[in-house]
Amino acid sequence: MPVNSANTTIDAMSFFTDPTPYFDEWRAMGPALIDTPDGAKAWVISRYDDVVQALSHPDLSSAVIPGGMLNHTDPPEHTRLRKPIARAFSTRRMEALRPCIEKIANDLLDEWETADEVDVISSFAQPLPITVICELLGVPEGDRDEVRTLTAQLMAPETMAEAYGRFALYVQGLLETKEPGDDVITELRDEPNLVQTLVLLITAGHETTVQLIGNGLLALLRAPAVKRALLDNPVLVPDAVEELLRYDGPFALGVGRVATADVVVGGVMIPKSSQVTVSLGAANRDPSRFPDPDVVQLGRDPHVTFGHGIHYCVGARLARIEGEIAFGTLLRRFPELALAAEPEWRETFIRGLASFRVRPKP
Repeated sequence: MPVNSANTTIDAMSFFTDPTPYFDEWRAMGPALIDTPDGAKAWVISRYDDVVQALSHPDLSSAVIPGGMLNHTDPPEHTRLRKPIARAFSTRRMEALRPCIEKIANDLLDEWETADEVDVISSFAQPLPITVICELLGVPEGDRDEVRTLTAQLMAPETMAEAYGRFALYVQGLLETKEPGDDVITELRDEPNLVQTLVLLITAGHETTVQLIGNGLLALLRAPAVKRALLDNPVLVPDAVEELLRYDGPFALGVGRVATADVVVGGVMIPKSSQVTVSLGAANRDPSRFPDPDVVQLGRDPHVTFGHGIHYCVGARLARIEGEIAFGTLLRRFPELALAAEPEWRETFIRGLASFRVRPKP
């Protein structure tokens, strides 16, 4: 069995600005050992079928970071931790949030009515999901700016470790002082690993949806025929959310795994103890699964932005609802919304925009 190795080095800023050339190169090689943006080496799995296989492979462990956080555990611990969280994030509960999310979206967009230009990220994409996840969890309103700042710092490699420590202390203090209520924190407060779980839910429930809204709106403004189709037929917005998640989702580089045995993926042997990156972004642009993958096109096959198998994102339904409401409300209230300047991309492992200015009205 061959062992693939390649001297493929990722230039961090060029990857975060446009990862498409890297995706194409990785898929052409199949599973291969490459240099990652942080200077480490990892096996990258990038073809759609290989990614689906890897995400379900029992010998590719999610326990790449110690600490007992849900997305870094394997069964049976993962099963035990996930069950109450999945119950707290039930479809019924998420659907019941629609009126609240619609109000938050409309309140934020009221500020756009008299503005010549706005930054989508700071004025809409960031405050919408942080408000929603804090409402759902029961985080006090006065703490939400602090939570948003800590979440942003958790996404930056240079501040991640310190921010996690401060975030964990904040969550621990919240658990000690918060009055019980009709919220997820109250529902989960007797569960094990609760501090780690809440850190994950707050960061994942906020940061990834910021990028869904920011990346997705940018892609939509650059695909005028699709935008026009949504204006003419708003019932297509849920389909558009799926396509925008596929086209430019937040996990471009991917999710980490470690091989607990020699593993064969795509006809290539990955040695035991290897670090592995499963590239969701590359899989979502695989032309063998998605014809013309670099084009925004409604009606595609299912994507892997939310993962696959036992680690499928527990907050996927909430993210979809937020996306549907965000794009639907934006298009309804500002049908002539237009790009005002070239956007600025962030240098962080969650692919997203630092700044994205638009003109709400002509």
